[in-house]
Amino acid sequence: MTIIHDEYELVDGIERVDFDCVHPWLANTYWTPGISREKVVRAAKHSALVISALTREGKQASFGRIVSDKTRFAYLTDFIVGEEHRGKGLGQAMVRFALEHPEFSTVTNWCLMTLDAHGVYEKMGFKPITEPECKTDRWMALIRKPS
Repeated sequence: MTIIHDEYELVDGIERVDFDCVHPWLANTYWTPGISREKVVRAAKHSALVISALTREGKQASFGRIVSDKTRFAYLTDFIVGEEHRGKGLGQAMVRFALEHPEFSTVTNWCLMTLDAHGVYEKMGFKPITEPECKTDRWMALIRKPS
């Protein structure tokens, strides 16, 4: 699937991902500090969907991926926009791309975690978990130290 957003082309798949660009972006985030290039590539290869926004010249402008069963559940992760491309609506365009992707048409449960991008996701309909049946205390996690 490909769509145009202003001067950017949004595409799915890993074929056109510039991992030399994406790796340092992710390695410098609060959620994956110091992640190796190998892990970035491996995560992308094993994701249900990888989204890139590319400039007219084909340069990486943003990146994101979806972990999903493509039926009921999808988790947005590693969504990042290169500094020089921020403020142009790319984050929202990428989320919309995922939500409208035909392979995810039956997915009803979308989730994500963020410390600093609530405004981007709220514009797309995401809300903090507050309903009693979905309270945060129902979520459980096992967090292991990276090897």
